[in-house]
Amino acid sequence: MTKLPTTDQTADSRAFQVSRYLMEYIRHERLKAGDAVPSEVKLSRELNVSRSVVREAYRTLAATGVIDISNGKTPRVSRIDSLPVSALMRHAMYTGQVTPLQIMELRSALDTQAARLAARHATPDALESLQRALDAMREAGPIGGAYIRHDVHFHALLAEASGNPLIALQVTALSKAARYSIRAGRNAEPSALGFAELLMRHQVLLAAVKAGHEQAAVEASQMHFTAAEAALDLALQEE
Repeated sequence: MTKLPTTDQTADSRAFQVSRYLMEYIRHERLKAGDAVPSEVKLSRELNVSRSVVREAYRTLAATGVIDISNGKTPRVSRIDSLPVSALMRHAMYTGQVTPLQIMELRSALDTQAARLAARHATPDALESLQRALDAMREAGPIGGAYIRHDVHFHALLAEASGNPLIALQVTALSKAARYSIRAGRNAEPSALGFAELLMRHQVLLAAVKAGHEQAAVEASQMHFTAAEAALDLALQEE
């Protein structure tokens, strides 16, 4: 690994270079999640920069989920986390750069692939957890918002059952926006019949996953999100 150049630069620029150096160091050393990275003191000496510059670089990488820093503890390579992606998604929606319907369309693509892979990879424990989440939705009922938490949890479990950690990360990251879209859709179709149809769509999806029928799981997911997108579109038109 090469050291940073010693030309006169602003602290922000130096911190950015330290961040890049650390990223390259992690790749070069083939570090894994949980492995330690150099301390502030060590990196400051090696790169001939102040500890405040190194500290700023660490904070930047921690904010983006690359490293994990805690007071008094050795900085380590982070495990992938949905929080940075979730913050970006919420920012995009709240500032009008994407619409709730576009969020729903992304959820549809992710969940449909998750359903396909879950039908192939889901373990008995995963299937049991999915059934419990669906039962909790049913018990919560259509009044109030308790069912939303269980609905979001059901889809997060489905993503985990896919066996693809990137799908699980993105589905979890979308959970805040998903809560809004589910609530808006239910407000557009608040009847008990509408809630029964919602449960039925989830049950059909889970049955396909349990049976290991990939195409049936895909079709069930597509059916569910077609109805969900229509309900959300209606809710947005009424706002």
